[in-house]
Amino acid sequence: MLNDWRTELTKIIDKRPRATRAELESARFTQFIEDVIAPAYKELSDELSKHERKVNIRQTAVSATISVFQNETEEITYRILSRSLTVGLVPYAEVRMRKGQRLVKAEGNVKGAGTVGTLDQITPADVIANFLSYYRTAMDAGQAV
Repeated sequence: MLNDWRTELTKIIDKRPRATRAELESARFTQFIEDVIAPAYKELSDELSKHERKVNIRQTAVSATISVFQNETEEITYRILSRSLTVGLVPYAEVRMRKGQRLVKAEGNVKGAGTVGTLDQITPADVIANFLSYYRTAMDAGQAV
């Protein structure tokens, strides 16, 4: 009987993933950046360039950022990061946009207001739609001043 529990303990420990939860989540988010965010940012960049906008795209292991400039003026910087919630890894947007002469910050779910979407539920179209909602706000605010 003494050996039985030791054998069971060994089985439990050996089945445990070697990577930590944080490492696994980081790897999943990095893959999400490559598979979902990067294609969306590429499409946005191509289209914004047609409208005489300068676009900078930056990717790290923890975020992906697209910044849009008209001449030397920053119109918007849109960055996607992730949070670990009970439903899973949830991407969210941190946005800095111009409103008149000042820059303001905002934050929200990529899937849209009030909707939580996990990494496997977000598509490049969701990223583009979310970016456009913030960009529209930035451009409308710029017109009012």
